[in-house]
Amino acid sequence: MIRSLVDSADDFLDARFRNLKRRFGWEGTPSIQPYVGYANDQFAWMHGRVLTNPPKDLPSVDDDWWDNLVNTYQRFESDEVPGVEIEIDFAGKQHRVVTDEEGYFHLETSNSPDVRGVQPWKSIAMRIINHDDVSADESLTTSSMLTPPTTARVGIISDVDDTILHTGVTGLLTVTRLTFLHNARTRKPLRGVATLYKAIQDGLVADQPQNNPVFYVSSSPWNLHDLLEDFLELNAIPKGPILLRDLGFDENKFLKEGHDHKLKKAKKVMAAYPNLPFILFGDSGQEDAVLYAAAAKSNPDQVKAIFIRDVDPDIDSHYDQNIKAPVEIAESAGVPMHLIRDSIEASEILHDMGFVSSEWLEKIADDTKRDAAT
Repeated sequence: MIRSLVDSADDFLDARFRNLKRRFGWEGTPSIQPYVGYANDQFAWMHGRVLTNPPKDLPSVDDDWWDNLVNTYQRFESDEVPGVEIEIDFAGKQHRVVTDEEGYFHLETSNSPDVRGVQPWKSIAMRIINHDDVSADESLTTSSMLTPPTTARVGIISDVDDTILHTGVTGLLTVTRLTFLHNARTRKPLRGVATLYKAIQDGLVADQPQNNPVFYVSSSPWNLHDLLEDFLELNAIPKGPILLRDLGFDENKFLKEGHDHKLKKAKKVMAAYPNLPFILFGDSGQEDAVLYAAAAKSNPDQVKAIFIRDVDPDIDSHYDQNIKAPVEIAESAGVPMHLIRDSIEASEILHDMGFVSSEWLEKIADDTKRDAAT
């Protein structure tokens, strides 16, 4: 009841503010912010948002802390455009969707059986139609759709914070400083993670990569999607759908759902590719071990291993104690859960399991040590 009232008040204030901007001519031009989607032979899932203040392009090397703070504010003070009709072209078909009160649009639709092939990426075209402030041609935006190829032998589902991106979850001040005063160019990846994920993505055949898919799940809001997408690109970490959550009060949104949404999204990804085994990566600073243990219990034949990065590897802390129960749950389902110090340790285990070739081990070790020195 209270959540419903808060949600209604939130929508009411948003609508009044939009009317005020329209009245005084403060509205900007609607623009599509697309998110990377994924598909199988039966369906395609894609998602995006229409804003009048979309995030800018890649951060500049000259951006200082004030620029980063302003950009972070603008991400969360998003000017969404509800009720906009979007036409989406994919796999030779056109689909139409309408943005909701927060400016989001969603499409999950049946697909042609020839979507999957050797190449893992397909192109999508999106345009705004029937809007007074922008034409279809002016709003044309392209995005990508991940369609795991027929050569894929395993998939990765990875958390983001303190799994690939250094966040400093053990210190509130560090988290705040990194989130608000840094950008995708100045944020640091976890040591060796780019090379480790690339090794798993390529698989065991050096001259013919398997193109194994990577999916990212995070408790961060969709407002940070552009930052995370830029972070992957700038640090040569394999591209993949970044599955976040909405920042709002109503059902299935940020202030209600907690970290459980990561488990739901991981299960949905695995359900989309039932014949593909998965390796799960998380960290000990949040609830990843608990969530992944639940995934192992419900999908014991599909989850091959779970790796939990130790957020404080030099000490025995309550974070280490908290994963003991999840380890037992996962192992009771026949799925090993490893608390790892770094990418070197993970690569050695994955090599023994047959997911990383021996040719990659030295490079992963070298890059992990290089990252530690920077």
